[in-house]
Amino acid sequence: MTDYECILLAGIPNAPSVYAPTVNPELAKQRQKQVMKKMIEYGYLTEKQADNIVRKK
Repeated sequence: MTDYECILLAGIPNAPSVYAPTVNPELAKQRQKQVMKKMIEYGYLTEKQADNIVRKK
């Protein structure tokens, strides 16, 4: 799995029936962005790392 996919999956447990990319791909992408922002906020990623993950997807 890529980092991009892992971050997408990390956002699903809060509401699997809502955030599943197979059910609502656009909402899943929005949630993924929220997860990535929180990861940056808490120091798990830098802005540069997040940008690279999005570019490599």
